[in-house]
Amino acid sequence: MMPFTIQLALSWMGVILVLFLIYFFVIIRVIRYFAHFPIPSCAVRLIDNPIRKRIQPPHTVVDWIDIQEGMRVLEIGPGSGTFTLEAAARVDKGQCIALDIQKAVIATLMKRLSGEDININVVPIVGSVYELPFQPRTFDRVFMITVLAEIPQRKKALQEISRVLNDDGLLAVGEFLPDPDYPRRKTVVKWCADAGFEVTGEHGGILSYVLTFAKAHTQGAVPQLKFRPRMVIQENLSKDLNRDSKKKMRCKHGICVCPHNNSYWKGERSFGRAQ
Repeated sequence: MMPFTIQLALSWMGVILVLFLIYFFVIIRVIRYFAHFPIPSCAVRLIDNPIRKRIQPPHTVVDWIDIQEGMRVLEIGPGSGTFTLEAAARVDKGQCIALDIQKAVIATLMKRLSGEDININVVPIVGSVYELPFQPRTFDRVFMITVLAEIPQRKKALQEISRVLNDDGLLAVGEFLPDPDYPRRKTVVKWCADAGFEVTGEHGGILSYVLTFAKAHTQGAVPQLKFRPRMVIQENLSKDLNRDSKKKMRCKHGICVCPHNNSYWKGERSFGRAQ
């Protein structure tokens, strides 16, 4: 049996180690609060470890993003390919483009892909999220895991992502609590809302979460217009015209007004009464 003094010493060592890690984490968070920059390329391999994969499993994250076969997917900040490989396997005959601003990170990813069988549909690219080298509405999914908080000009980056994202596509933002840049969900929602996105899904818990966003469409809604009977031009309407008939009516903005009860339609659906 281990002597009591040794047990006590080991306990104190454990407490000191925990306190040091907390202190180190707090200091790093303070530094990252004032200085936003990508994770150093030398640390890329360190973040791809079994502990992270257990807390933030790549297959689960890709499930949340809803990546499907045949899609064109863009990953921003792929690191060593923790989520890239899973995304590439899902798109199959589609395409997964991995973009990072650091050449060393892309070199690390390419080295890893050289030993994989699915690298044929992965295209690593060195580039800036502020000036994505793609045509508008190119991708079905754009995702970044523990990356958004590292970007200094987040709104500019998100607006550029919106440009290359299909109108029915999704943006996914994932975060991991041990990351020094870890933001709260409501913070990410605000960042994305400021750039014209709206939340479509929330997944995960405190340790790891993924939020999905769609473009906030403002066009195509039914105009909120007020109609008066005098605005409707009646052409040869007989007084005994059936109440439900809309024959020979002129419409404004695709909305027709019945001359008998002032109800109005868009297409075949009744919306109420004109005022």
